[in-house]
Amino acid sequence: MNPIRSLQNALRNAPWIVMAVALHAIGLVVIGVVYVSQSKKLHDEVAFELRPHVPRFDDVPVVIEPEKTVRTHDIPPLQPTILTTDETIIPPDTAPQTVEEVYGDPNALAEETTGVPPSNTGPGVGPGGYIKGHKPNPFRQRGEHGVVGVGNDKGIGRVKTEEGVLFGMAWLLRHQNDDGSWSATKLKDHCNAARGCAEPGADYHELYDEGVTALALLAFLGAGHSHESQALIKDPTTGKTLRIGEAVKRGLLWLSKRQSPDGHFSRDKAFLYNEALATMTLAEAYGLTRNRVWKEPAQRGIDFLQRAQRPNPSGNGLWGWRYQSRMEVEDFRKTGTDPAAAKELFDADTSVTTWCVMALKSGQLAGLDVRTESLAGAEAFIHWVSADNGLAGYIDPKGAGATVTGKNDHFQYHPAVMSALSMCSRIFVAHDPDDPYLEPAARQLVQDLPTVSKDKLSVDYYYWYYGALALNQFDGEDRPGRSGKYWGPWRKAMESALLALQNRDATSCQHGGWITPDRWAYTGGPVYATALNVLTLEVYYRYENAFRGVERARRAPQPDSATAPLEPK
Repeated sequence: MNPIRSLQNALRNAPWIVMAVALHAIGLVVIGVVYVSQSKKLHDEVAFELRPHVPRFDDVPVVIEPEKTVRTHDIPPLQPTILTTDETIIPPDTAPQTVEEVYGDPNALAEETTGVPPSNTGPGVGPGGYIKGHKPNPFRQRGEHGVVGVGNDKGIGRVKTEEGVLFGMAWLLRHQNDDGSWSATKLKDHCNAARGCAEPGADYHELYDEGVTALALLAFLGAGHSHESQALIKDPTTGKTLRIGEAVKRGLLWLSKRQSPDGHFSRDKAFLYNEALATMTLAEAYGLTRNRVWKEPAQRGIDFLQRAQRPNPSGNGLWGWRYQSRMEVEDFRKTGTDPAAAKELFDADTSVTTWCVMALKSGQLAGLDVRTESLAGAEAFIHWVSADNGLAGYIDPKGAGATVTGKNDHFQYHPAVMSALSMCSRIFVAHDPDDPYLEPAARQLVQDLPTVSKDKLSVDYYYWYYGALALNQFDGEDRPGRSGKYWGPWRKAMESALLALQNRDATSCQHGGWITPDRWAYTGGPVYATALNVLTLEVYYRYENAFRGVERARRAPQPDSATAPLEPK
């Protein structure tokens, strides 16, 4: 037995009530000082944090327990079961490759110990709520052994959505490559030849491997599973028991080894979707564990994104992002003869920009070096493309509500997708509950709820992910003063659509995955679809509401006015 690891596990599994009492007592001592210093900086100083998520077992047919302990529940047939016990034996012929077998001894996998808060600081989330002298670690609120979704019973309910998450994770584990990556081009290597997961005739490309690998890893990180996770998941289709932490570790190591010295991850020249997703993944891995192995590649990824950001066409400040990096465009301008290259330097689009915003915010939460100028530039671009009616353009305001054309134009296009992206960028950068754009944008989204048409051409996982993220922040259960008229209808429609499309055929390796393509699945196929939809179903607990800190600061008593002497009558 390792006494150090036992002590770490004990700390991480400390009772919530004890932690809450201790943290609230400390919070009462420091709250006055904190609010005085922060009340004048509502939008600049209130940090967006991940929501503390407490596992609950009362009516969830999933087993998540400390080591050496297994609690039994009535588990429905084919229910994927998560265990955290060393007593589970994995037969040698079904055991996944270890990291040592693939990469050698990962002797650098150790936590940083300076300035790291204790785990499970959930009760103290918010201004003044952390132990004095410790830096907040909001990522750890997800729980290091994974979580069971909260949600309430107004929709399909947390049991069904968490079944969807677990089935999706099992599918991802089943389709991971031996080197730790995921790739749409190699799905056939993991599938039954008679009924594989790849879309017939699909022309997938390895260009997107870094991006889909990052997306798959985010699905595990979003449920609290880091490389340290001791959880095991029994695949209901194959019967094999797989180690989640081992799979996450191999994926993170593969991704970090893809990184070039300048900080980009794509195998050739930089492709900003890949770069944003990979950077976001490593930043979250570092934020969740404080493991120094992930810190350096995450910071280099942040640095690359900031260098790749386009300049503001006004000549003052920064702007958004596009597929290529700023450096590549500038090099082309030096050597090329295309007169359009001068204008191209200022090109940006709402989709890539929002992913870059999410990556920078993850880095900021993890304590990495993120320049405020980069976030301000992104905000300036997003404001520019947004219209007063809640719509937003893809590359300019003239295109607000217009169809973004592409390879799969036979699919239905949902104009409100840009509204959802704009909402997310605004919410996560500014934390402004009074932003006049948000409610008109929310109305645009609920006018086009997730639905599954008979021909499946209405399916748009990308729209549904960002729509869920935006409306959950704007009007979800944790939003102070929520109305419920936006998130309620969206949630019900989203849950119904996603769970209806998830494959539940236990006779094939499709089980647990989202095999039905959407408008954008030609890039990453079912790996992209499954990972993204797992993230959508994790929306209930992945992020704390961005407006809670602002509202708390607004409600706090103002010391200056409270102590001012009374005027004589």
